[in-house]
Amino acid sequence: MTAVIENTAGQGTNTGRSFEEIAEIIGQVEDQSRVGVCLDTCHSFAAGYDLRTPESYRQVTADFDRIIGFGRLCGMHLNDAKGELSCHLDRHAPIGDGHLGLEAFRNVLTDPRIDNIPLILETPDDTRWAAEIALLKQMAL
Repeated sequence: MTAVIENTAGQGTNTGRSFEEIAEIIGQVEDQSRVGVCLDTCHSFAAGYDLRTPESYRQVTADFDRIIGFGRLCGMHLNDAKGELSCHLDRHAPIGDGHLGLEAFRNVLTDPRIDNIPLILETPDDTRWAAEIALLKQMAL
């Protein structure tokens, strides 16, 4: 069994908003082979990780790999963000309707390291899920 830590937006007194905080948590686990990470796109953006351009996405993923290790990535929650970059608000928006925008999802979905990582749509409007999934599949091509 693997325990999976999800990053946070940095709201209130929550820990886990930075890759360094997550690495510190993992470092306190005796059997670290049983710990993984789930990255939430809204939480990442709200915590200050900019996924919107290919350059900033590459920097964020390079930092993640250096600090935590890409091998620990067990899943991603896909959702747009109602708040601005570094706002520390955990407010999910439908894909393409928030401040992350479509390019951020294109960056994620065309990254070959993500090919075998479970992606979970975590947007607030279930009436839009089918259209959002179709859009995300199209962007992954």
